Amino acid sequence: MGIAIGPADWWVASPEAVDIMAISCPVGTVLPDKSALIARDGGCAWIVAPATTQVGSAWAGGQYNSSAVGDKCCISEWSGLETALTNAGLTPSDWFVPSRIQLQNPGYLCRTNWDSFSVANYWSSTQVNASAAYNVSYFCCTAYGRNKATVLCVRAFRCVTY
Repeated sequence: MGIAIGPADWWVASPEAVDIMAISCPVGTVLPDKSALIARDGGCAWIVAPATTQVGSAWAGGQYNSSAVGDKCCISEWSGLETALTNAGLTPSDWFVPSRIQLQNPGYLCRTNWDSFSVANYWSSTQVNASAAYNVSYFCCTAYGRNKATVLCVRAFRCVTY
């Protein structure tokens, strides 16, 4: 005899359960929120947002433009991405646009673990100067400086530490 509280699968949709799965499931696992665990290294599980949240956008990094690991590009500055994350049932403040370095590694290097990706260029949150920012080609992993008005793919990442 047991006690049942709420629906039997309540834990599957909870953010805490997704975090636990990111720590314990094999790399390449598509998590219950449809995000994908792409890499695990140095106490961090790297997660890419679902393909359905990928948008095309001009660069919108604003004040969050450092290439240092841990600096998070504010999703609210990328309005299309914020809307896509919200529409997918995700909390936008849990996600960030990766820096140039993060977009290359683990992003590009672990792209086969994404649910899907484009061979097009992805914006990073790292700017070159006032009029240009870095994007990374998913055809060859090269980072290029490009005019910020150019519309490119944008995909959010999330990290779970363990």
